[in-house]
Amino acid sequence: MFHLDDDDFVLLKEIQKDEKINYAEISRKTGIPSSTVYDKISRLKEEGIIKDVAAILEPKKVGFAITSFVGLNTKTKFYKIVAEKLINFDELIGVYGTTGQFDLLIQIRTTSLDALNEILNKLRSIKGIDDIFSMTVLEIFKETHVIPLELHEDK
Repeated sequence: MFHLDDDDFVLLKEIQKDEKINYAEISRKTGIPSSTVYDKISRLKEEGIIKDVAAILEPKKVGFAITSFVGLNTKTKFYKIVAEKLINFDELIGVYGTTGQFDLLIQIRTTSLDALNEILNKLRSIKGIDDIFSMTVLEIFKETHVIPLELHEDK
């Protein structure tokens, strides 16, 4: 496993706060020299710790007002096959293998209930899916992509 030092955690926190922040600004805020910031961030990208830097959109403002979580149960022999099919659906923004009540949990963002119904019908047609349990979100109280690095046990 790749070892993260204290400066790595500091840089990752800054990038999570503002993905547009430049290296000079990070250097000013943290006291880490710009050249070190550049080298460390390059290394964090190469190691796959920083997967991507992207804009986070407000779903409702871009027309994707419906969020649903769907639990799926599969036969053991179809688990991976079903998961591989699911990752090709653009509307599925998360596909997770889970413990508990469901074999797979998916998160869907759509423009309407009709669009959600179409996706659910497509899911019903996938060989290997035994049961579908759909939960549509009524309100979002918290949603974030920020990992709480300050809670890391080494910190």
